[in-house]
Order: sequence, then structure tokens, then C-alpha cells
Amino acid sequence: MDNDEKVSLIRKGNELFNKGDITGAIAIFVKTGYRDGLTRVADYYFYDKKLPLIALKFYRMVNRKDKVDEIFARMMFALGKLLKSDSRPAESVPPEPDNKEEVEVKIHPKLKLLAEEIIRDSEKRKS
Repeated sequence: MDNDEKVSLIRKGNELFNKGDITGAIAIFVKTGYRDGLTRVADYYFYDKKLPLIALKFYRMVNRKDKVDEIFARMMFALGKLLKSDSRPAESVPPEPDNKEEVEVKIHPKLKLLAEEIIRDSEKRKS
């Protein structure tokens, strides 16, 4: 694609984004590799829609390590709070089962994959 065509598409993508057609804007921004537009899309999902996992995808596309790290840190904070059963009041702790078998905890596969990825990334940074 030549430069004039790219500029024209980017303008069209910006118009779509400003009109609220985020899906149409995304298609154009990805096709043209328009980093500023993709960053705006990521910010839209992160700040306006409060959907950090969708925003994470776009922040990775534009290599915004600061934002990726921020989302991971928030996820680790939330996961840590979730796993700390000591901080819950006694009445909210579920009763132990009568049989002493292990209780299976179901974790969404995407959350498990993200948690494993975060652990791998933090281990790489330590070494």
C-alpha cells in the first residue's frame, strides 16, 4: 500500500473511531499498522470500558510495556486478594466439607494461562 492510501485509510479509521465504530477502526488501524490509533483503542477498552484483557491485546500490539506491566500488576494484586482467605471475615469462610477429600477449585482457563504467563515473566526478570 502506498503512502497516500495509508494516510487516507488512517483518516477513515479515525473518523470511524470518533463516531463510535471501534470495530471498523480496529480493522483499519491493524491493516495500516497505525500505532497511535491502536493505542487509542487500547485506552478506550482499558479506561472507558474497563476491559483490561482486551486492552492488553492492543497494548502488546504497539509494544506499550508500561501498560502491559500495569495490567499484569493489577491482575496479580487482584489474584493475591482473591487467594488470601485469611483476610475474609470468619462468617464468609465456607464450611469445611465433612469428608476430608480435596475440594476442586475451578479456575477459568484464560485466567490460568495469564497467571502462568505472569509468573514466567516475573521469573525471567529475576534471573
